[in-house]
Amino acid sequence: MPLTDLPLDILVLVFPYLDAESFLALTSTCKAFNQDSIRLDPTYWRHATQTAFRVPNQPVVEYDGARWQKLYRRLLTQSHVFTWGNTDNQRLGHSFRERITRPGRQIWNQQLRCSFPTEMEHTEELGIIADMQCGGWSTTLLTSKGTLHTTGVLDGQSNLHIPGRDGPYGPQPLRFPTAYHSAACAPYYEPTTAIQQFSAGRQHILGLSDSGKIWTWYAANKPCLQIKFLDMELRETSIADSVTTSSTHGRVKKVVAGWSRSSAYVYGVGIVVWDPMVRGADDDQTDTMLVVTNAEIPRTAYQRVKGAPRESKEEAALKAEVGAVLNYILLEHYVVFVTDIGRVFCARFGERNQVEDILELRALRHDNGSHIDVQGSFRSLAIFKGGEVITIDQGYLDACWNTRQNNPEQTEIEGPKRIPALQHNDVISIAFGDYHFLALHSTGKITSYGTELQACGALGLGGDGDPEGRIRGIRYVQRDGRLLPHAYTSGRQVWFELEKKKWMTFMSSGGKDPGEAKERLRMYTTQPSVQGEISEWFEQQGRDWDKDPELQEAADDGLGSYFALSISAAGWHSGAIVLVNEDLAERVRDRCIIKDPEQDSEDESSPSHWSLGTWIPNSTRALLGFQGADQQPRYDPNSGFLDPISHGASPKKGYSYTWAYKSFPRLKLSDGREMPGEVDFDEWRYGRPEWQLDFDV
Repeated sequence: MPLTDLPLDILVLVFPYLDAESFLALTSTCKAFNQDSIRLDPTYWRHATQTAFRVPNQPVVEYDGARWQKLYRRLLTQSHVFTWGNTDNQRLGHSFRERITRPGRQIWNQQLRCSFPTEMEHTEELGIIADMQCGGWSTTLLTSKGTLHTTGVLDGQSNLHIPGRDGPYGPQPLRFPTAYHSAACAPYYEPTTAIQQFSAGRQHILGLSDSGKIWTWYAANKPCLQIKFLDMELRETSIADSVTTSSTHGRVKKVVAGWSRSSAYVYGVGIVVWDPMVRGADDDQTDTMLVVTNAEIPRTAYQRVKGAPRESKEEAALKAEVGAVLNYILLEHYVVFVTDIGRVFCARFGERNQVEDILELRALRHDNGSHIDVQGSFRSLAIFKGGEVITIDQGYLDACWNTRQNNPEQTEIEGPKRIPALQHNDVISIAFGDYHFLALHSTGKITSYGTELQACGALGLGGDGDPEGRIRGIRYVQRDGRLLPHAYTSGRQVWFELEKKKWMTFMSSGGKDPGEAKERLRMYTTQPSVQGEISEWFEQQGRDWDKDPELQEAADDGLGSYFALSISAAGWHSGAIVLVNEDLAERVRDRCIIKDPEQDSEDESSPSHWSLGTWIPNSTRALLGFQGADQQPRYDPNSGFLDPISHGASPKKGYSYTWAYKSFPRLKLSDGREMPGEVDFDEWRYGRPEWQLDFDV
């Protein structure tokens, strides 16, 4: 029989044995193999990508073969790590700016916030970054070789060690005990210390090795501990054995580190929970910790196994009432899990992590049986079902749990929210911090929601303070920045192009003529509804800079210049792994710059404030502190503001940004008002949205 005559369900069993080069060679041999159902087989490309790069699965898009193939190609050369938010304890991996020596001590001077995504330093030597997760005071990276590296401190309440201040700067490798140290550093593959999946909790990290060992770290500068259980034996195996062995009983599927708990899903047992483990104060030698007290979440052990013998009555009942666990999370006081029959369950922890029973969250049931997922941390979670994304806080779980006896149907319990920007908008994952959260879309875009305490920058929308952040829809009250309701209609994208930061700086200062725009600026500053509409106008203008037809030669895979692969958030900071098309990004950058017709770029004798006389119109001079056309500013603070380079009008002497001659926008508002001014009204790039403001954000 010719190979092409074999049915597809047989061929897909063969494909995983081929590397990517061999698979592509096979699909190019004839038309029968070059069809999309084979060439873009999602099972193959997901397996190849996860095997080569250890990228975690994203259940919402696990059957998108074209996406997995594009990720495989770009991961080889283009993965970058960006972080933003609060900078305390070096959690973002950005360098200290300077060291100031004072009598008897040294003071490290560092910016307290980073509101625009900035690339983590010293990651290029780590190779391909497969996954990242934020802890309470740290950011941890998993490489494609299975090594873990962290920056910041795992326990910010003790401040034991801060990279860059107390030792080498940059992401530091998480260490293994002495007995495993040589193996972990060896040039050959070692399944006992190569991490296939990890989870960052608030103060600790759990890692699952390729052989099935569970490791835990409680301090970045101390070796980890291997976790074993007194009343349960974990079965270890190699990756090769896991493919050929039919029985999975006793193997660990995944680990999850929560706010103050550790957990693992063990086949045949279910979800197992225990307290984080640490060594004694004077103990530096222990390499294994035996968990004496652990809890098992009831009714979570069932798994569907092909070719399994006939089920018992108990198993059949469990399959019908609960189903097999697909995914789970740990919150501050609850475990929440979803099953393959479209149901969501929760259970509240008691003393020593004990759980008396599980409770179905009836309002979240997905009756049509299609894919369902849960993601969340601390006090927030999101349920994914049929294109919907439902966000919930822990208070809703409390209400359902406390009334489970007298209100089993959970009627009239408020809590679940359907944010308009997240519904049927290709959202594939949600990452929660304490007061903010991010959404990752299958298009590679990130949108941001919530509140920045003390304007820490955790939303990643730019603006190191009030003016620039206001353009993105952030309202600042008592130092906290809260996203306006208007931003929840279409979302606010996290931008990575530094030119957009310059554009925001320029426009937030009034554009080319602040005097002409002063009444519009006053409206937008004092009226939240006007600010909301202005921020949406900027949102539309800032999108799709890399989609111009003239740039598509450098965008052959359709992923754009910046394509976010994964997101993470915790506490007051955030991060993302982003695939960067450097060629396309450079072309976008070049299109933002034009030669200034009034300046000679070769004239190095002109003063540093070369355009103060030509760039700013005469009508604006009095407003900004000028007396005449050839005079200097009246007071020094304005000189930096007026300089076109620091002001966002110019990248360097002799050149201008394309927006340097544009005015602050003038709009016709949705309530019928027209913003004042002398310039023409601006049009909406994608049309003014129908605002959905009738929900509590």
